[in-house]
Amino acid sequence: MKLNWFSPLLPAKTDIARYTSELLPDVCALADVTLWTTQAKWDPRLSGQIPIQRYRVDRIPWLEINAADMSIFQMGNNPEFHGDIWQVARRQPGVVVLHDTSLHHFFEGIYRRKSRDLDRYVEVMRRYYGREGAEAALRNFASRGRENDQMAVMFPLTEHALEDARGVLVHTAQAYECLRTVLSVPICYVPLPFSARESAKLEGASEWRAPPFRLVLFGYLGSNRRVSVILAALAAMSEREKFSLDIYGVLGGESRIKRQLKSMRLSNVKIHGFVSDHELNRALSSAHMAINLRNPTMGEASGSQLRIWSHALPSLVSEVGWYASLPRDTVRMVRLGQHEIPDIQRHLRDFLKEPDEFKRMGERGRMRLLAEHSPKVCANAIVELVSRISRTPKTRGNAHRALTQTSK
Repeated sequence: MKLNWFSPLLPAKTDIARYTSELLPDVCALADVTLWTTQAKWDPRLSGQIPIQRYRVDRIPWLEINAADMSIFQMGNNPEFHGDIWQVARRQPGVVVLHDTSLHHFFEGIYRRKSRDLDRYVEVMRRYYGREGAEAALRNFASRGRENDQMAVMFPLTEHALEDARGVLVHTAQAYECLRTVLSVPICYVPLPFSARESAKLEGASEWRAPPFRLVLFGYLGSNRRVSVILAALAAMSEREKFSLDIYGVLGGESRIKRQLKSMRLSNVKIHGFVSDHELNRALSSAHMAINLRNPTMGEASGSQLRIWSHALPSLVSEVGWYASLPRDTVRMVRLGQHEIPDIQRHLRDFLKEPDEFKRMGERGRMRLLAEHSPKVCANAIVELVSRISRTPKTRGNAHRALTQTSK
């Protein structure tokens, strides 16, 4: 079996690049794979393992691409990483690996920021959501995307991303249940894969009990990651000096966050920016707790959460989407809305009272990671899905028609 694999590649600042790097060895054991990318540079270790081809969306080498049995398209919510991939997927239907089920940020980025095509944005929103969607698109375009978070909840545009898909693979049970009754193409669910560290460095009891306790927040930290709320919760605690907070990753609104830190006099918070995997893993190995909030969620399973569990770290997550389905003995839940700040503070105070219980919670999370998030299982599922699709006649537009009817 010959497969094309379209994905951002390391060192691109996205967890989907990590996903591809970890999953490919197991996929390559089952199929002949070629990586396709528009990036000028990638991790040189990939070149020694697998053929890599560059392409441009205005000059696609269809002869080589069409020689494969199937193309696999990694679809996420960032137009910088997935815009070109979506352009190819529209013209050569294949399997879409849907990492996010709410894609309004993606399409707003495509139609407003990249192409500046208001008419197309309004047309797409009208097609799926009628007059209400068209009017919302006009408002959001005029406000330069300020309503994106609300639009992502009300008008996810998942349908638009799957119009020409021949099959879909998702990494949350919630996405599978939502899509299986409306898609007329094969759909498969398999837990998000993650190659766990061979061992998690667990500190001794005396180190675990010694303040300041190290909190860590990392990833692509847009508005839905609740950074301002986390800082407000910490600043209002009389026990604030018993904690430190390290922030790693791409931080949206960084200047505003820095002003907030200054006004709240939070000297125990440090912003590190984007760092290497080695540095991030070292930070997680020395941390006491991770914070992984999402509101709104984009319907994703969290590679960040799996990395947290890989280090046997306790964590706080939002009670929404995939996160709400996690076993209560592996994470602490933070409710949405007015409950966010008091819940964060309550969990931090509980940690001060019972640090050993939080330590055990992180260890249970690691056990769940090892039991349920195997890259090999995911690789097998992808190849089996391709085999299933290959046995059925080619059709185009099935997903579009089914989802359009559902959304009206």
